[in-house]
Amino acid sequence: MRLLGLPPRVSDTLQAKARAAGQSVEDYVRGHLIALASQRTSDEMLNEIEARLARPLSGLSSNHEEQTQENGQRYSAESALP
Repeated sequence: MRLLGLPPRVSDTLQAKARAAGQSVEDYVRGHLIALASQRTSDEMLNEIEARLARPLSGLSSNHEEQTQENGQRYSAESALP
């Protein structure tokens, strides 16, 4: 693998880190690129959070809420505790 335009200090650092890990520079950089590609960006995480928040809660159905109201019970976080 040849990366053009790297400052000598960066190239030397990568070589030293690869050597310390017992890997070639190519294997060392490849492993880090694979790890980098598998990480979600901040925008991807925010989009996922927004999508989850847009979905209705799955724990309580409207049918359960109707039954609870018919029985005169009120749901609260405290009543859900054992």
